[in-house]
Amino acid sequence: MLESLSIENFAIIEAVHLTLETGMTVLSGETGAGKSIIIDALGMLCGGRGSVDFIREGSDRLTVEGLFNFERIPEGLRQTLADFGIELRQEEGLIIRREIRQSGRNIIRINGQLANVTLLKDIGQYLVDIHGQNEHQALLDIRQHLGMLDAFAKDSLQETYASYQAAFQTYRGLLAEYQQAFLEETDQMERLRFLKFQAEELAEVELIPGEEEELQALSQRMQHQQKNAELLYGITYALNESEQSVLSQLSGIQANLEQIVSFDFSYPQLLETLREAQAMLEDISHQLAQSQSFIEDSSMDIDAVEARLSELSALKRKYKRSIDELIEYKANLAEEIDRIEHREAYLERLEADLTQAYKQAFELAENLHHQREQAGADLEEAIERELADLYMKDSRFHVRFESAPLFDRLNEQLHPQIPFVQLNEQGLDRVEFYIATNAGESLKPLVRVASGGELSRFMLALKTVFSRDSQAKVMVFDEIDTGVSGRVAQAIAEKMHEVSERHQVLAITHLAQVAAISDQQLYIRKMVSHERTQTQVSPVDGEERVELIAQMMSGKDISDHSRDLAREMLE
Repeated sequence: MLESLSIENFAIIEAVHLTLETGMTVLSGETGAGKSIIIDALGMLCGGRGSVDFIREGSDRLTVEGLFNFERIPEGLRQTLADFGIELRQEEGLIIRREIRQSGRNIIRINGQLANVTLLKDIGQYLVDIHGQNEHQALLDIRQHLGMLDAFAKDSLQETYASYQAAFQTYRGLLAEYQQAFLEETDQMERLRFLKFQAEELAEVELIPGEEEELQALSQRMQHQQKNAELLYGITYALNESEQSVLSQLSGIQANLEQIVSFDFSYPQLLETLREAQAMLEDISHQLAQSQSFIEDSSMDIDAVEARLSELSALKRKYKRSIDELIEYKANLAEEIDRIEHREAYLERLEADLTQAYKQAFELAENLHHQREQAGADLEEAIERELADLYMKDSRFHVRFESAPLFDRLNEQLHPQIPFVQLNEQGLDRVEFYIATNAGESLKPLVRVASGGELSRFMLALKTVFSRDSQAKVMVFDEIDTGVSGRVAQAIAEKMHEVSERHQVLAITHLAQVAAISDQQLYIRKMVSHERTQTQVSPVDGEERVELIAQMMSGKDISDHSRDLAREMLE
């Protein structure tokens, strides 16, 4: 549940802190006081769009912070956070803080750790479900209907849907390959000439893995070859060849020390150290002489190395690939050339693979279809039951399935025994919701029949049905009761309260029936202080709540009858 929500410098809100209870909480107040702004802030906290336009005028930043607690942490939420390196502990809860600055910088922290909007969106689905009047448009968009049905049947469809997805990806990959191969023969011949030209060009160059790196290292050494030779000669000359060479001088020193040792036995260790030093220098002189000889005798041509490097560099620029990628591309060229030159055999093999992949995907799509048909019947029954509670007992709800159209172009190319239909990522189903709102009427598309009030009740019925099997979260209803009154308003209030038995419910409403049935009521008021508009939120109870609910029924002129009715509604 959402235990607390703090908002600072968001639109007309300077600073608001909400402490929320379990069950159903109603936000009431005059139009424009900031009720929907609070919901917008909550939506932004859970991954919704953030913008500098939301920052209160005169402020440099806005912040929204929420504390969520769980009776049982959803496994998907725990795993999503763990993948990002955030450990969620039951006893600590989840603190989300989002800050947007005038500079455009967006700072998100989850339990104190920096995060990004993508993660916020991923975890938001486990935390909050916001439903407002604009969500009615989802019901009016038939492209959304299949997704709604799948959401209702997600547990029963999960295994089949995953299997279908894997089969469909295989089929789609082969289909793309087949459509690429199925070109006009003149195009194939032109492409064959182009591919052969590239293959011959790459063959002439004789690309070798790692050659470029070796040549670059060799080029570096060869560019310093002359300088190195001069330095080596100077060293060997100083060590061994000059009249006053280091080694000749050491020999003289050694001879003198040997004479001293023959008369004075105090220096034998120094003599031994001197002999070892001379031996080491003689070895160094020998190695340097060999190295110098190698450089002088080297038959390697730096011009040839640079020419090869230039050739490889030009090839990389032309093909926009590295040498390793060019080697792989050369192998791919050979495969494609072989496919074109043996096009008939290749197409025959590809057609067989494509047909087999289609059969596997189609079989799973049919299984998915049958499961959806059963889910559709269950959804029809559940929705009609909810609509009856909402005073639409004569309404009928129907999930209509349409057959997928034939894949005409592919059928013309393959001439299969069983015609191919157009599969997509969802399978072969096209779904649309149909309704009849009155007895004796025929079923018609929902998008052409339902009025605003009826759409509200349909959406509430859907939310009620879906909420029964979903993880506990915050369900937000933003004025979905607009356009209804009387006993229908009471039915909507009772349905929202029913949802709050499994989820925490936040509802923005102007209806007294909805406000009275809630477990907590917060009053939102707009005030002007120091020539600035501010939003204030305060909990109401007792007689103050009676007055507010009476006012929601009667307007400014509150009668004693309205107060008595408000007390009765609250009991």
